[in-house]
Amino acid sequence: MKESKYKIKIVCGFRKDQEFTIDANEAHKAYYLFNNPDKRGIFNNGLAIKGVDIQRIEPDYNATMGWNQGYSLTPADWDEVNRSGVSRKFTEIMGLAKDVARNGNPKLLTTPLIEISKDNTIYLD
Repeated sequence: MKESKYKIKIVCGFRKDQEFTIDANEAHKAYYLFNNPDKRGIFNNGLAIKGVDIQRIEPDYNATMGWNQGYSLTPADWDEVNRSGVSRKFTEIMGLAKDVARNGNPKLLTTPLIEISKDNTIYLD
């Protein structure tokens, strides 16, 4: 599977070592696990996680923009995120991922979001 340039952060706690980055093509899996806390899943990067452990799912702007993980974004950085269309793209990605996760179709959960998005004209590459 071709990786997307967009990255999603799964937050499982308050410490930085409890934040995990996954490819946007698997965002729907993260939402499915979040909505089904009794389930567990494995992502393509090897992250294995239980739904009950997920506190938040959010865009990983640092990984997407190529900035260091510890870097705190400045107002100028947020302007760049908005001006480049990354913020709008994340809104589309997260919305589609939530919809697919709510459906809960096992076949869709194993399909990269980029394949699902072709029917919805959202492009992740």
